[in-house]
Amino acid sequence: MKTREELETMTVKKLRRYVIDTGNSFPYLGETKKAEIIDKLMKFRAEREDTKPTPTSKDAT
Repeated sequence: MKTREELETMTVKKLRRYVIDTGNSFPYLGETKKAEIIDKLMKFRAEREDTKPTPTSKDAT
């Protein structure tokens, strides 16, 4: 997923397309403002990173 800075440089139209292409679509996407789209994408990213399994000490060596 792109960083917040990369997302902020995109136009609203490109952001909406990016959301759909990455499978992160949500209700009222067409009526959502740019800042709200970026915030939702960052929320999705945080949730995804939290659900990743943490490596055990055995895996780390």
